[in-house]
Amino acid sequence: MAMDMRESGALSLVSGPSLREQARTVIRGQIITGQMQADQLYSVPRLATELGVSATPVREALLDLAREGLLEPVRNRGFRVVALSSNELKDIYAIRTMLEVPSIAEIARAGLAPAQLKQLRALAEVTKRAADAGNLIEFLESDRKFHVELIATLGNKPLADLVETLRDRVRLHGFKSGKSREYIAHSAAEHFQLLDLLAKRNEAGAVALMQKHMERSRHVWSEGRET
Repeated sequence: MAMDMRESGALSLVSGPSLREQARTVIRGQIITGQMQADQLYSVPRLATELGVSATPVREALLDLAREGLLEPVRNRGFRVVALSSNELKDIYAIRTMLEVPSIAEIARAGLAPAQLKQLRALAEVTKRAADAGNLIEFLESDRKFHVELIATLGNKPLADLVETLRDRVRLHGFKSGKSREYIAHSAAEHFQLLDLLAKRNEAGAVALMQKHMERSRHVWSEGRET
């Protein structure tokens, strides 16, 4: 399915049975890159016009994102991006650290099956291609999928779902750092490094890298809030 998810590209969607999913992906991308602001209202007709589709899949996508906690409905007016304070961001990163770092340690101890490694390396490749192209929205979407699928190898779906939700919540700040190309290039490269360490069951190395990976992310999203 063709859809332009570049930060400043056209937003038109192609026809098909998954317009709702495509709209949700594009709108989520606008939220996490800061293109949709918390101090503005967004109506279904306005977004439908921008996306070049009917109102129904857009309304469904907005309701999905509201259920995920990224948007809040404003009666008879539209939707607003949920605001996230600096303290809330700090708290969410603390929770993510408590969840994701020990999970990486557990994955390293248990090891990954060859099929799991193959799938994760394929996701890392997608993330790298997006980073190389400077496609921020596609990078953030594939980065999210990589980390959620990595945690999912533990077989704990509630944990994977919680990690996914928290990652989306962090990105309510909007990514506005002028160093986005540098950040996504580093992050994409670290995905491969992390998989190499996990393949060797190097628990200490994998934990240290994951901590560094998350700390860099925390600083970038904090910068986005402060600018």
